[in-house]
Amino acid sequence: MDIVDKNNTESDLSVLVQSDKLQLLYRQSFPAIFVSLFNAALLAAILWPAQDHQLLLIWFSLFLVSSTLRLFLFNRYYKAAPQAQEVLSWEKPYFITLMLSSLIWGLGCVLIMPTDSPLHQAVIFYFLIGMSGGAISVYSAHRAMTLATIAAVLLPVTIYFLFSGEFIFAAMAIGAISFFISTIRATSVLGFAMHNNFLMTHQLEISKVKADKLARIDELTGLYNRRAFYEYGKVLANNSQRNKDELAMIIMDLDNFKTINDSFGHAAGDAALKQIGQILLKRLRKSDVFARIGGEEFGMLLPLTPLSVAAQLAEELRQAIENEVVSYEDQSFSITASFGVTSGICDIDAIVRQADLAMYKSKASGRNTVICD
Repeated sequence: MDIVDKNNTESDLSVLVQSDKLQLLYRQSFPAIFVSLFNAALLAAILWPAQDHQLLLIWFSLFLVSSTLRLFLFNRYYKAAPQAQEVLSWEKPYFITLMLSSLIWGLGCVLIMPTDSPLHQAVIFYFLIGMSGGAISVYSAHRAMTLATIAAVLLPVTIYFLFSGEFIFAAMAIGAISFFISTIRATSVLGFAMHNNFLMTHQLEISKVKADKLARIDELTGLYNRRAFYEYGKVLANNSQRNKDELAMIIMDLDNFKTINDSFGHAAGDAALKQIGQILLKRLRKSDVFARIGGEEFGMLLPLTPLSVAAQLAEELRQAIENEVVSYEDQSFSITASFGVTSGICDIDAIVRQADLAMYKSKASGRNTVICD
């Protein structure tokens, strides 16, 4: 893998991991909206005897608006059902609505703080610590959002307590600062573990896909190998039988290939096979299945193709190969191939046998010919 491919792979993995984190955020935090709304209602009820009712109603109304916005966002997200990189476009609106809700908690609680009731002030602090602790579990998939949420919720009242002039509240503020510092460390460890877990999952998936691909690709020519030819060939043959559609097959065997290896060396023979592979890749359709099924033998399955069209293609390939000059180091040579062509509605083994028999007839008739059966 060259540097560019490696960088592209790392970039793709980074996008996938970030998408996974956001998807987990949307799944985990949906119930948290209702929990937060319930806690806001409960806190307003506790503060009702000690604070101006209109102020509490304004604060709770703002919280209702922010919760409604978040629910609207979640509804749109679930309807859109974004995947992979599409998920990233939903990060910004999520962050904005989350910060709005968090600031209503943090700044709002300072505004609704009863100045003459230490008990209610302690209750508010208790609620905010609880909300901050909940943020660690709910938003842990995204460390930056976790820290931003805790800061928005906890820091306003912490600053308020620090400058309150009361020792007990200053001590509580110092405790909150200690909690926030420990959160930075905890979220670092948790976030790192979660990131690596997502990353490892995608790396394993990519490795599996690559291994599966390598198991079906002929390394020398870049075509399918024998295993893949028969796997995909069975699918084409079954579809042909089910739908009564004609399936054509071409088997091609390079002429006197042993002589080429003996005269020019196996490396030159490999060069010839590579060039033959390029000819097939350029001339066959994406819907066709073509492979190197033996040492110098190639098979081509052509769905929805009558015998006459397959025979014409085989003749074009024969001429292209005959006119191809294989160059290797300071050597050059020509090569020919014998073709067997057949078509029908039958299973993969039967159509391979028919095409193989036609190819042997081509060999017997002098090679470098196309025989249909």
